[in-house]
Amino acid sequence: MISEIEGLAVPALLGLASAGALTGLVELARHPARDKTDRWRDPAPRLFRLLLPTARQIALWLTLSAQQQGRLQQRLDCAGVGYAILPGELVALRALTGLGAMLMAASVLLLLAGALIKTVSVSIIAAFLGAAYPDLWLFEQRKRRQRSIERHFPGLLELLALTVRAGMGFGTALAQTGEHLPNGPLKVECQRHNREIRTGCSREDALAGLAARTQLRCVKSFVGAVIQADETGAAISPVLADQARQGRRERFAAAEKKANEAPVRMLLPLVALLFPVTFLIIGFPIALQFMDSGL
Repeated sequence: MISEIEGLAVPALLGLASAGALTGLVELARHPARDKTDRWRDPAPRLFRLLLPTARQIALWLTLSAQQQGRLQQRLDCAGVGYAILPGELVALRALTGLGAMLMAASVLLLLAGALIKTVSVSIIAAFLGAAYPDLWLFEQRKRRQRSIERHFPGLLELLALTVRAGMGFGTALAQTGEHLPNGPLKVECQRHNREIRTGCSREDALAGLAARTQLRCVKSFVGAVIQADETGAAISPVLADQARQGRRERFAAAEKKANEAPVRMLLPLVALLFPVTFLIIGFPIALQFMDSGL
Protein backbone atom coordinates (compact mmCIF):
# COMPACT_ATOMS: atom_id res chain seq x y z
CA MET A 1 0.00 0.00 0.00
CA ILE A 2 1.16 3.53 -0.74
CA SER A 3 1.45 5.73 2.32
CA GLU A 4 -0.06 9.19 2.51
CA ILE A 5 3.33 10.90 2.02
CA GLU A 6 4.10 8.79 -1.03
CA GLY A 7 0.62 9.42 -2.40
CA LEU A 8 1.25 13.16 -2.22
CA ALA A 9 4.82 12.92 -3.52
CA VAL A 10 3.93 11.08 -6.72
CA PRO A 11 1.52 13.75 -8.05
CA ALA A 12 3.94 16.49 -6.98
CA LEU A 13 6.86 14.93 -8.85
CA LEU A 14 4.76 14.21 -11.92
CA GLY A 15 3.39 17.75 -11.86
CA LEU A 16 6.89 19.23 -11.59
CA ALA A 17 8.13 17.09 -14.49
CA SER A 18 5.08 18.06 -16.57
CA ALA A 19 5.65 21.74 -15.81
CA GLY A 20 9.27 21.49 -16.96
CA ALA A 21 8.26 19.72 -20.16
CA LEU A 22 5.51 22.29 -20.81
CA THR A 23 8.00 25.13 -20.30
CA GLY A 24 10.37 23.56 -22.83
CA LEU A 25 7.56 23.13 -25.36
CA VAL A 26 6.47 26.74 -24.93
CA GLU A 27 10.02 27.94 -25.48
CA LEU A 28 10.29 25.75 -28.56
CA ALA A 29 7.11 27.31 -29.92
CA ARG A 30 8.81 30.70 -29.61
CA HIS A 31 11.80 29.46 -31.65
CA PRO A 32 11.25 31.72 -34.71
CA ALA A 33 11.27 34.85 -32.57
CA ARG A 34 14.51 33.76 -30.92
CA ASP A 35 16.17 33.13 -34.30
CA LYS A 36 15.91 36.85 -35.10
CA THR A 37 18.37 37.66 -32.31
CA ASP A 38 20.46 34.44 -32.39
CA ARG A 39 21.04 33.96 -36.10
CA TRP A 40 24.68 33.10 -35.44
CA ARG A 41 23.70 29.95 -33.56
CA ASP A 42 23.88 26.50 -35.09
CA PRO A 43 20.92 24.12 -34.65
CA ALA A 44 20.88 22.62 -31.19
CA PRO A 45 21.70 18.92 -30.80
CA ARG A 46 18.61 16.78 -31.07
CA LEU A 47 19.06 15.24 -27.61
CA PHE A 48 19.14 18.65 -25.88
CA ARG A 49 16.66 20.49 -28.09
CA LEU A 50 13.81 20.19 -25.58
CA LEU A 51 15.85 21.31 -22.57
CA LEU A 52 17.99 23.97 -24.23
CA PRO A 53 15.34 26.77 -24.23
CA THR A 54 14.90 26.39 -20.48
CA ALA A 55 18.68 26.11 -20.02
CA ARG A 56 19.14 29.43 -21.83
CA GLN A 57 16.82 31.13 -19.36
CA ILE A 58 18.64 29.59 -16.38
CA ALA A 59 22.04 30.54 -17.83
CA LEU A 60 21.12 34.21 -17.58
CA TRP A 61 21.30 33.90 -13.78
CA LEU A 62 24.60 31.99 -13.69
CA THR A 63 27.98 33.61 -13.16
CA LEU A 64 31.07 31.79 -14.39
CA SER A 65 34.67 32.88 -14.12
CA ALA A 66 36.71 33.53 -17.24
CA GLN A 67 38.73 30.37 -16.62
CA GLN A 68 35.60 28.25 -16.30
CA GLN A 69 34.09 29.75 -19.44
CA GLY A 70 37.30 29.16 -21.40
CA ARG A 71 37.55 25.55 -20.29
CA LEU A 72 33.90 24.78 -21.05
CA GLN A 73 34.05 26.63 -24.38
CA GLN A 74 37.03 24.55 -25.45
CA ARG A 75 35.14 21.34 -24.66
CA LEU A 76 32.13 22.57 -26.64
CA ASP A 77 34.32 23.56 -29.60
CA CYS A 78 36.05 20.17 -29.60
CA ALA A 79 32.62 18.52 -29.74
CA GLY A 80 31.51 20.77 -32.61
CA VAL A 81 28.68 22.51 -30.72
CA GLY A 82 30.45 25.74 -29.78
CA TYR A 83 27.93 27.79 -31.80
CA ALA A 84 24.91 25.89 -30.46
CA ILE A 85 25.54 25.71 -26.69
CA LEU A 86 27.21 28.34 -24.50
CA PRO A 87 29.22 27.48 -21.35
CA GLY A 88 26.51 28.73 -19.03
CA GLU A 89 23.89 26.76 -20.93
CA LEU A 90 25.99 23.60 -20.52
CA VAL A 91 26.02 24.09 -16.74
CA ALA A 92 22.26 24.60 -16.81
CA LEU A 93 21.83 21.47 -18.93
CA ARG A 94 23.70 19.46 -16.31
CA ALA A 95 21.28 20.66 -13.65
CA LEU A 96 18.22 20.00 -15.82
CA THR A 97 19.26 16.48 -16.86
CA GLY A 98 20.15 15.65 -13.26
CA LEU A 99 16.81 16.96 -12.03
CA GLY A 100 14.93 15.12 -14.77
CA ALA A 101 16.65 11.82 -14.00
CA MET A 102 15.97 12.25 -10.28
CA LEU A 103 12.28 12.99 -10.87
CA MET A 104 11.86 10.02 -13.19
CA ALA A 105 13.57 7.62 -10.79
CA ALA A 106 11.61 8.90 -7.80
CA SER A 107 8.29 8.75 -9.66
CA VAL A 108 8.85 5.19 -10.85
CA LEU A 109 9.93 3.93 -7.43
CA LEU A 110 7.08 5.64 -5.65
CA LEU A 111 4.57 4.22 -8.13
CA LEU A 112 6.03 0.77 -7.46
CA ALA A 113 5.58 1.34 -3.71
CA GLY A 114 9.30 1.27 -3.02
CA ALA A 115 10.72 2.05 0.40
CA LEU A 116 11.35 5.73 1.13
CA ILE A 117 15.06 5.26 1.94
CA LYS A 118 15.56 3.25 -1.24
CA THR A 119 13.70 5.85 -3.27
CA VAL A 120 15.84 8.69 -1.92
CA SER A 121 19.13 6.84 -2.46
CA VAL A 122 18.27 5.73 -6.00
CA SER A 123 17.03 9.23 -6.85
CA ILE A 124 20.33 10.75 -5.69
CA ILE A 125 22.31 8.27 -7.79
CA ALA A 126 20.06 8.97 -10.78
CA ALA A 127 20.60 12.72 -10.30
CA PHE A 128 24.39 12.31 -10.43
CA LEU A 129 24.16 10.10 -13.52
CA GLY A 130 21.78 12.50 -15.23
CA ALA A 131 24.03 15.47 -14.46
CA ALA A 132 26.99 13.60 -15.97
CA TYR A 133 25.14 12.79 -19.19
CA PRO A 134 25.93 16.07 -21.05
CA ASP A 135 29.64 15.62 -20.34
CA LEU A 136 29.53 11.99 -21.50
CA TRP A 137 27.75 13.05 -24.68
CA LEU A 138 30.34 15.76 -25.33
CA PHE A 139 33.16 13.24 -24.83
CA GLU A 140 31.63 10.76 -27.26
CA GLN A 141 30.86 13.51 -29.78
CA ARG A 142 34.47 14.74 -29.61
CA LYS A 143 35.82 11.23 -30.22
CA ARG A 144 33.49 10.79 -33.18
CA ARG A 145 34.59 14.08 -34.72
CA GLN A 146 38.26 13.29 -34.18
CA ARG A 147 37.92 9.94 -35.92
CA SER A 148 36.23 11.61 -38.89
CA ILE A 149 38.89 14.33 -39.11
CA GLU A 150 41.72 11.81 -38.88
CA ARG A 151 40.19 9.82 -41.72
CA HIS A 152 39.86 12.78 -44.11
CA PHE A 153 42.86 14.91 -43.09
CA PRO A 154 45.49 13.09 -45.25
CA GLY A 155 43.32 13.71 -48.31
CA LEU A 156 43.14 17.41 -47.44
CA LEU A 157 46.93 17.58 -47.16
CA GLU A 158 47.40 15.96 -50.56
CA LEU A 159 44.94 18.36 -52.20
CA LEU A 160 46.65 21.32 -50.53
CA ALA A 161 50.07 20.17 -51.73
CA LEU A 162 48.81 19.77 -55.30
CA THR A 163 47.04 23.15 -55.45
CA VAL A 164 49.93 25.06 -53.87
CA ARG A 165 52.40 23.34 -56.20
CA ALA A 166 50.20 24.47 -59.11
CA GLY A 167 50.77 28.10 -58.10
CA MET A 168 47.82 28.90 -55.83
CA GLY A 169 48.34 30.70 -52.52
CA PHE A 170 47.94 28.81 -49.27
CA GLY A 171 44.84 30.69 -48.11
CA THR A 172 43.08 30.35 -51.45
CA ALA A 173 44.13 26.69 -51.73
CA LEU A 174 42.73 25.90 -48.28
CA ALA A 175 39.45 27.63 -49.15
CA GLN A 176 39.14 25.77 -52.45
CA THR A 177 40.06 22.33 -51.11
CA GLY A 178 37.81 22.79 -48.08
CA GLU A 179 34.80 23.31 -50.35
CA HIS A 180 35.49 20.02 -52.16
CA LEU A 181 35.75 17.95 -48.98
CA PRO A 182 32.90 15.59 -48.10
CA ASN A 183 30.39 16.95 -45.60
CA GLY A 184 31.71 16.42 -42.12
CA PRO A 185 33.65 17.97 -39.22
CA LEU A 186 36.80 18.66 -41.28
CA LYS A 187 34.86 20.67 -43.85
CA VAL A 188 33.16 22.61 -41.06
CA GLU A 189 36.51 23.40 -39.46
CA CYS A 190 37.99 24.55 -42.79
CA GLN A 191 34.99 26.82 -43.36
CA ARG A 192 35.35 28.28 -39.88
CA HIS A 193 39.06 28.90 -40.51
CA ASN A 194 38.22 30.73 -43.74
CA ARG A 195 35.57 32.85 -41.98
CA GLU A 196 38.08 33.86 -39.32
CA ILE A 197 40.58 34.87 -42.01
CA ARG A 198 37.93 36.96 -43.78
CA THR A 199 36.99 38.75 -40.56
CA GLY A 200 40.58 39.94 -40.03
CA CYS A 201 42.12 37.17 -37.94
CA SER A 202 45.76 36.41 -38.71
CA ARG A 203 46.67 33.11 -40.32
CA GLU A 204 48.68 32.08 -37.27
CA ASP A 205 45.77 32.66 -34.86
CA ALA A 206 43.28 30.97 -37.19
CA LEU A 207 45.49 27.89 -37.55
CA ALA A 208 46.14 27.81 -33.81
CA GLY A 209 42.37 27.86 -33.23
CA LEU A 210 41.97 25.00 -35.70
CA ALA A 211 44.52 22.92 -33.78
CA ALA A 212 42.92 23.78 -30.43
CA ARG A 213 39.44 22.76 -31.61
CA THR A 214 40.52 19.42 -33.08
CA GLN A 215 43.05 18.34 -30.41
CA LEU A 216 44.74 15.98 -32.88
CA ARG A 217 48.47 15.37 -33.21
CA CYS A 218 48.39 15.33 -37.01
CA VAL A 219 46.63 18.71 -37.15
CA LYS A 220 48.97 20.23 -34.57
CA SER A 221 51.98 19.01 -36.56
CA PHE A 222 50.56 20.53 -39.74
CA VAL A 223 49.79 23.85 -38.05
CA GLY A 224 53.23 24.01 -36.46
CA ALA A 225 54.95 23.33 -39.78
CA VAL A 226 52.93 25.98 -41.64
CA ILE A 227 53.50 28.60 -38.92
CA GLN A 228 57.23 27.84 -38.88
CA ALA A 229 57.39 28.15 -42.68
CA ASP A 230 55.66 31.55 -42.47
CA GLU A 231 58.03 32.78 -39.78
CA THR A 232 61.19 31.63 -41.57
CA GLY A 233 60.04 32.61 -45.05
CA ALA A 234 60.49 29.08 -46.40
CA ALA A 235 58.52 27.78 -49.37
CA ILE A 236 55.28 26.25 -48.18
CA SER A 237 54.88 23.75 -51.03
CA PRO A 238 57.64 21.36 -49.80
CA VAL A 239 56.27 21.64 -46.26
CA LEU A 240 52.79 20.59 -47.42
CA ALA A 241 54.25 17.74 -49.47
CA ASP A 242 56.19 16.47 -46.44
CA GLN A 243 53.07 16.76 -44.27
CA ALA A 244 51.04 14.84 -46.86
CA ARG A 245 53.59 12.01 -46.97
CA GLN A 246 53.76 11.92 -43.17
CA GLY A 247 49.97 11.84 -42.91
CA ARG A 248 49.79 9.00 -45.42
CA ARG A 249 52.40 7.00 -43.48
CA GLU A 250 50.60 7.60 -40.19
CA ARG A 251 47.31 6.50 -41.73
CA PHE A 252 48.86 3.26 -43.00
CA ALA A 253 50.52 2.71 -39.61
CA ALA A 254 47.20 3.20 -37.81
CA ALA A 255 45.49 0.76 -40.20
CA GLU A 256 48.21 -1.85 -39.59
CA LYS A 257 47.91 -1.36 -35.84
CA LYS A 258 44.15 -1.93 -35.94
CA ALA A 259 44.64 -5.01 -38.13
CA ASN A 260 47.15 -6.43 -35.66
CA GLU A 261 44.78 -5.73 -32.74
CA ALA A 262 41.86 -7.54 -34.40
CA PRO A 263 42.91 -11.11 -33.42
CA VAL A 264 43.44 -10.06 -29.81
CA ARG A 265 40.02 -8.41 -29.64
CA MET A 266 38.40 -11.53 -31.09
CA LEU A 267 39.64 -13.64 -28.17
CA LEU A 268 37.10 -12.30 -25.68
CA PRO A 269 33.93 -13.09 -27.69
CA LEU A 270 35.54 -16.34 -28.82
CA VAL A 271 36.25 -17.49 -25.26
CA ALA A 272 33.04 -16.10 -23.78
CA LEU A 273 30.59 -17.25 -26.47
CA LEU A 274 31.97 -19.89 -28.80
CA PHE A 275 34.01 -22.10 -26.48
CA PRO A 276 31.22 -22.69 -23.89
CA VAL A 277 28.79 -23.72 -26.64
CA THR A 278 31.41 -26.03 -28.14
CA PHE A 279 32.08 -27.65 -24.78
CA LEU A 280 28.35 -28.12 -24.23
CA ILE A 281 27.91 -29.78 -27.61
CA ILE A 282 30.83 -32.12 -26.95
CA GLY A 283 30.15 -32.76 -23.29
CA PHE A 284 26.38 -33.24 -23.33
CA PRO A 285 26.40 -36.65 -25.14
CA ILE A 286 29.21 -37.82 -22.85
CA ALA A 287 27.20 -36.79 -19.79
CA LEU A 288 24.13 -38.64 -21.14
CA GLN A 289 26.18 -41.81 -21.62
CA PHE A 290 27.46 -41.63 -18.05
CA MET A 291 23.90 -41.10 -16.78
CA ASP A 292 22.53 -44.05 -18.81
CA SER A 293 25.33 -46.32 -17.60
CA GLY A 294 24.55 -45.46 -14.00
CA LEU A 295 27.96 -44.05 -13.19
